[in-house]
Amino acid sequence: MAEQDRVLVDLVIAAALDDVWAALRDPEAVGRWFGWEYDGLSAEIQQIFVEQAQADDGERTLSWSDGDTFVLSAEDTGTRLTVLRRGHQGAEPFGGAYDPIDEGWITFAQQLRFALERHPGEARRTVSGLGIDLGPQDAPLLTRLGLRSLGEDPVGAAYEVERADGTRFSGEVFFQTDLQVGLTVVEERDALLVVARTPPSDAPPNGQAMFVLNAWSVPDEEYAELGQRWTSWWSPEG
Repeated sequence: MAEQDRVLVDLVIAAALDDVWAALRDPEAVGRWFGWEYDGLSAEIQQIFVEQAQADDGERTLSWSDGDTFVLSAEDTGTRLTVLRRGHQGAEPFGGAYDPIDEGWITFAQQLRFALERHPGEARRTVSGLGIDLGPQDAPLLTRLGLRSLGEDPVGAAYEVERADGTRFSGEVFFQTDLQVGLTVVEERDALLVVARTPPSDAPPNGQAMFVLNAWSVPDEEYAELGQRWTSWWSPEG
């Protein structure tokens, strides 16, 4: 590791090394964990993971010209994924420099882990809400949605949230950082809900939230209803 590199992500995926490497190299497999659905997703995956990435099949590393590198290594319990980056050393949440690429790689690494551990080989559908205002201090969005207190729960803790319409969803805390939380959702066939915050310094005046629901094996006839159920919950008008 070069002196200027820093470790952004260091986690163990409960999957074989070959399977994790394939999930980084096969564009179809990348689509089961990278980003979220939009018209240009396939082209983005082709550009980032095929045209721009430099792969070393022997060392099991994937790197880009800006210095970002994915490193895989075998562990007794699966495969260790290390994401290395260059640049600033980050900052305390809601103060100093904020790096959206840092936050994106954190989200995607956790979505990769969840897909391989809980839904290997399954087709993914997503519902996303981007750039949603976090609201003023006297009426914060995450408190209204029942999520604010989840920041105090450790990984693995159970949770339950009640929507304004009286419906509930539940599961456990899958991962947590200063600006993100990942929640399993039992009611959606073991889905993963990622909630990420952008601080007010980078999205004035209140900051913004990103919601991405990753769901697997969703029949086409149920997808529209899935989207309505979740967007109506996090919408400011919900």
